[in-house]
Amino acid sequence: MFHLQRNIDYMTEQLDQMKSNVKAMLISGIEVELGPFDANLVYRYMRTPPWKQIVIDNLGADFAEDVRKKTPGHALCDVKVEEHAILPLWNQRNIDDENEEDESEQ
Repeated sequence: MFHLQRNIDYMTEQLDQMKSNVKAMLISGIEVELGPFDANLVYRYMRTPPWKQIVIDNLGADFAEDVRKKTPGHALCDVKVEEHAILPLWNQRNIDDENEEDESEQ
């Protein structure tokens, strides 16, 4: 069990480091090369909402909405990696044929 836990910790650390590298690349405008995976930045805009229900109960919904609009929020950015299906090699010939037909039509 201890050996497996060490492996999990090591792999989690590697994953975090890889995500950090890809995130830095995407933020700086470097695109990820084409392949079976696609990486995108996902932004979430957040405000701190725990006080909202108390303010609504005591001061009203209009006041709470006004304060919410004036309160600065912050954006969180994370990397989303998706795996795409790979076309079978036997089907590659059909795609090449279609591309040739498209080029000959132009």
